[in-house]
Amino acid sequence: MLKRILLSILLILSAVFVFAQKNSWDGWRVKPRGEIRMLNFFVNIIYDVHPEKEKPFAKTNHWNMVLLESLNQNPPDYLLRLMDTVYNPNNLYGCITRLYGESSFDELQITGDFVIVNIKESRVLRYGNFNESNIEKAAVDFINEQGGLQTMYGHNDISYYDNGSGKIGFIQFFFRNITREYGGDSPGSGYFSTSMLSGQKLLMNGSYYSFSGIGTAQCVGTHDVSNNPTGIVQHEISHSFFGPNSFHTSGGNHRHSSEYMPFLPLQGGYGLMGGSGSTLVSCNGYERWRMHWIHESNRNSNNWWIVARDVNDAPVNADISKDDGVQTFILRDFVTYGDAVRIKLPYKDSEKSSNQYIWLENHQSGRNNKLDFLQFSNESDCRPNKVAGVYAYYQVGRDVLSGKEIDVYASNERDNLKIIPAEGYWNYTYRNADTVYRIRCINWAEHEYYHSRDDENPFCGTHDLERQFLISDEEQTISCANERSLWRKNIGHIDIDSLVANGDSRDMFSTHTKLNMGTNPSTCNTKTFYNSMTTGRCSYSAHLSRNTQTTYLTGLGIEITPLDDGCYRIDVRWDDYTIANNAIWTGSISLKEKAVLAPKMEIWLRQNLTVAQPMRDSITGLFAKPTVFTCETGSEFVQETGSIVNVEERSTLVIEAGCVYRMEPKSKLKVDRTSRLVVRGKLIVGSGAKLILRSKSGMFVDGGEVVTEGK
Repeated sequence: MLKRILLSILLILSAVFVFAQKNSWDGWRVKPRGEIRMLNFFVNIIYDVHPEKEKPFAKTNHWNMVLLESLNQNPPDYLLRLMDTVYNPNNLYGCITRLYGESSFDELQITGDFVIVNIKESRVLRYGNFNESNIEKAAVDFINEQGGLQTMYGHNDISYYDNGSGKIGFIQFFFRNITREYGGDSPGSGYFSTSMLSGQKLLMNGSYYSFSGIGTAQCVGTHDVSNNPTGIVQHEISHSFFGPNSFHTSGGNHRHSSEYMPFLPLQGGYGLMGGSGSTLVSCNGYERWRMHWIHESNRNSNNWWIVARDVNDAPVNADISKDDGVQTFILRDFVTYGDAVRIKLPYKDSEKSSNQYIWLENHQSGRNNKLDFLQFSNESDCRPNKVAGVYAYYQVGRDVLSGKEIDVYASNERDNLKIIPAEGYWNYTYRNADTVYRIRCINWAEHEYYHSRDDENPFCGTHDLERQFLISDEEQTISCANERSLWRKNIGHIDIDSLVANGDSRDMFSTHTKLNMGTNPSTCNTKTFYNSMTTGRCSYSAHLSRNTQTTYLTGLGIEITPLDDGCYRIDVRWDDYTIANNAIWTGSISLKEKAVLAPKMEIWLRQNLTVAQPMRDSITGLFAKPTVFTCETGSEFVQETGSIVNVEERSTLVIEAGCVYRMEPKSKLKVDRTSRLVVRGKLIVGSGAKLILRSKSGMFVDGGEVVTEGK
């Protein structure tokens, strides 16, 4: 009897556990596998009460205005370019069908049919206010009045749309001519819903069927939405798989929701959750990892979900950390095969800080016959189209794929992917243009400013895919209202008007490249400052303990080598301690292992000029603290012959107890009048080396030892 009771208890506990278990690859609200057939309502409003509301949409190119209420008259000309009605993996045509088919390796098959509804504004007003919800209700009721569903391509039976529950599974509403002020959304805006048309029914083949509630709605305006695979349509569909607004990332984030995110500015990038700020239109490896989408050539019995090839062309686990030691990978085209490398970075500020990773993917854009090009480059030759190479980005947190829903769908790590451009990180200066200009590249608006790329700043700088903050001398706190996209970019005497905010040919690594702690970009971690910043509310304090505000210098070296067949060889090592180039370092920097400054190379410790914190600093008067470089206990820093380290602009170099800092012959360590050298460990000034202090208080020996050789 006792055994039966125990067995019953175990079964109950097991059932509770299974019920509570969430897996990212099962999708947030919709399973990202199998065939999903969508019923697409294209709604055109006939403004019979307020005819002036049609004015913004008067120029019609792909979807014309209709004056009489009707079904399926004057449809948009791009329907089949948007979505296939039947899934044929060998001949995908519509951009949505093709995008998810290519991203999932045909595991997710999205098809659909269309009904065009032309209804009067006055009909909608019978339901109350003129808004999206009432437009949707009016459209469905009008279809029922006309005898039931009649689609463009004859899929009028519930069996086509049924998701197994006897209901219409996934619905989408496309509005031609509404605005945010009158209707609820402007062109390019939309939403995902789990309760759309709840309680309403649609007449299909003589019977009424309920809606599952799952669906999207978006205002698409009069242009061809099938041209842009990373537009609002794809973004809203992706919510059903990846998560709510807290999963905005890859250029699809905005300031209208208040979930915490790890970076102060909005980030550009690429992926299925991208949007207007996207670069490439393809998915990314992080998304495939969460969905467990893997190419058949990389399938394995070891549950590796991040896979590349070894030098013998065999699949190998490419999700690595320092414990894995030296590794070599071959990356085939990412979109075609899914090959990717993810490297876990070894240090962070505390146990509460989120883990950080570097991703590497080979995108043979323009060569792989895939939806894998820079956004808008298929619409205008002002956008670069030769952008094949290795793309890199940081992943911050969001590394739980299975467990409690609160962990798998954490709400406080929005916009957690950050591009690592081959161009590196720089200080940018906002400048007023001499005259108002139009960049004449997709964005035809007038602009009164541009951004000038100034000094290199690999640890704290920004890049052109990040929004830039414009701050007046009087402001003490940054505001998202003063956030600016980078439209015109100035490098020296060259103005670049190719819409660099959506990516350019400086983003990818296309030639032989070696990266380590001393390069720009570096292999070090990124810095985070968790914040919730909206137009009506700003908060910076709730997640301070999760920040990583220190740059950790490590021996991580990444070598990228192009091969003749379009593949790339990736060599990863953890003892690459030599800094073989000049560098400017800013911010809080920590050496935990070893660093060797090569002969005749020079490092400057300087003040960071890029926004790094939300409040103005009391010492610097900037939105960044003074630079502090700390050589930690157990570390070693070596200045080889003829190398120079400059400590400038209120910076501090700290040699902690248990650290050895060695200066070899003819090397120099120079500390200016505003800066300081603190010695708690051992500083060895080799024969012929020079320690230059510009003020008597420039060095503070706090229990340490300064050894001058040759004297």
